[in-house]
Amino acid sequence: MALAMSGWVQILFDFVWVSASLALVAFSLGLILGELKIVNIAQGDLMMVGAYSMYALRDLPFVVALVVTVVVGLVLGLILERGVLRWVYDKGFMATLLASWGVGTVLEQGVAAIFTVSQKGIDSPLKGQLTIGDFSYPTYRIVVALGIVTLLTGLLLLVYRTSIGLRLRASIDNVEMAAVLGISPQRMFATVFSVATALAVLAGALIAPTIAINPTLGLSFLAPAFFAALIAKQGSLAGPVVGAMAVELVFTLLQHWLNVTVAESTLFGLLALFIVLKPQGITWTWKTARKETS
Repeated sequence: MALAMSGWVQILFDFVWVSASLALVAFSLGLILGELKIVNIAQGDLMMVGAYSMYALRDLPFVVALVVTVVVGLVLGLILERGVLRWVYDKGFMATLLASWGVGTVLEQGVAAIFTVSQKGIDSPLKGQLTIGDFSYPTYRIVVALGIVTLLTGLLLLVYRTSIGLRLRASIDNVEMAAVLGISPQRMFATVFSVATALAVLAGALIAPTIAINPTLGLSFLAPAFFAALIAKQGSLAGPVVGAMAVELVFTLLQHWLNVTVAESTLFGLLALFIVLKPQGITWTWKTARKETS
């Protein structure tokens, strides 16, 4: 009985940890998809950049390395948006898809050339374990999960409760009308992409102490994060966060009855079916947000 209870507690803590990390990536994807109307398949590679940045800065205090990494993400996002993506916004879906694929490939190959393809790793800044009876769980994962929840809560409050968020949502709903009202589309695009890039880089930096760092580490997060963003209504910024929890919940339950490979295949099959049956997605917002955006 105690072993069974310990197993369920393990599943619960793993769910919170993974869904929090996935929600951060999904939120960043939702920002780009909602504002820029493009599918950025380089988002997983931006996570990888965050992990490698922490590896390169491993001799610095962890918090200092984290701050530097976020700044790198902001600068990298601005460079990519101004230098690459701004030239293909009006070229159609395929052009933006290929452009983001090219960016991701360059990032992967560049990191492989600098650090080689061999796996890297960094030490966790928190070594302790939370112990509940016979159950124990890494303190670092708990602290990071709580930190991500706090960050996402703050970002959603910023989006739905401030004038900055109002400008962002106005630009998402109708960029032409927003421009008439004095909101610069170019400036908003650059800001949103830079922030979304920094969030993806931050996600990679935070999970770096818990995984083997390699040039393809972001791929395992990319597909579920995209599904999490897509099952929410386009333009919804709260939706991808809830979508991430829903995707991870389904995967966690499937893993309880199936092996990992079959569970992943079943998950993506169910999600693909959902997208086919409900391509407009589901609106997951609180009432106040709906009133503000109506």
